Formats: sequence, C-alpha cells, structure tokens
Amino acid sequence: MAAIVEIGQQQDQGNLRQRWSHYFVLAYAAVSIIVAVNLRISVLNETLPYSDVETGIRARYPVGWLIETGEDYVFQVRNVGRIGYKTSIQVSIRPVSLNTTTRNLLDALSLSRAQTLTAYRVLAIEDGLRIANDIPATRMRYVFVDVSPDATLQRIPIVVEAFDVIAIQEGQAIIMSFLADATTFEQERPAFERFINETDF
Repeated sequence: MAAIVEIGQQQDQGNLRQRWSHYFVLAYAAVSIIVAVNLRISVLNETLPYSDVETGIRARYPVGWLIETGEDYVFQVRNVGRIGYKTSIQVSIRPVSLNTTTRNLLDALSLSRAQTLTAYRVLAIEDGLRIANDIPATRMRYVFVDVSPDATLQRIPIVVEAFDVIAIQEGQAIIMSFLADATTFEQERPAFERFINETDF
C-alpha cells in the first residue's frame, strides 16, 4: 500500500522565503543606488576656497579644476578633466569712471570680442540681477566658435556658449565669465551659479 506525503505547505514556505529574498535584494540595490548618487552629487558639488587680499575677492571653486592667475584676469579656473573645450570660470576687474554703466562696459566687451572671436554673437542681456552683498549686476549671454590656431591639429571647431555677469562697485567693474562647450553648457551651468552665490567682493 503506497503512502501519500503532502508537501504543499513546505513548497509554499519555500516560495515565500524566495519572494522575501528577492524583495530584500531589490531593496538593497535601490538603497545602494541612492547612496551612490548622493555621494556623486556631493563630490561634484565639493569646492575649495580662494582669496585675493589685493582685490578683496573671496570665492569657492570646484574641486579638481585648475586655478591660474594672469595679466588680463584676477584668476581663472578650468575643468581640465573635460574632453574638448575646457569649461572655465574667469574673474577680472577693470577700473571705470563714475559715468560708466554696465551697458557701456558690455558694448565695449562685445566690440573687442567681435574682432578677436570667430562668429561672436550676443544672445541676450538681462538686467536686475543681485549678487554678493546685494550688488546690482547685469548678465550677458553670448556664443562664439573656438577654432584651433594650430592647423596641424585638424580639430573640429567647437561652438562655445558663455555668460558674463558684470557689477560696478567703487570705481571698478567686476566681470565673472563662464565658458563651456554649447553641448554641455546647461549641464555645467550649476557650477557657475554656485560660484556666483559663494563669491564676495
């Protein structure tokens, strides 16, 4: 006489354990992804301090960007890890007369750039901005084509999109410029917005 063994309950228990194991793995993967994304964002937003005693400028620039000083600007930081056109932020100061307006300065910058930059064109001018210590400022958005002066490189010209944020204070114009490849401009723009918000004069 054959014996009948019921195993339905054991199978149900096994299936239940498997389902809970799957749920746990999925939950663990989701938490891991969230942690990784948050770590990446914090690294991308990490900054280093910069100060210039002579001009009184205090700023914070992205970690990993190369900082330089020059004759035409107080300092410049560039994302040297970027392939192609190196995204950059530049701060310069120019003495101005009491009668100089930001619009006068923008016109002078545009005239100079039109003579030196290929296909230079102003896209928009926006007044009514406020930057450090509630200083009124004007923003100009423009584009140009970056062409390598070395013909042997045979590099494809790159369309560069840029911002100038200009403020006049105590007889000097403060010009903060952001330049990036037009294809990555919006992606890298938050770095410039953070830079402006964390810069004092």
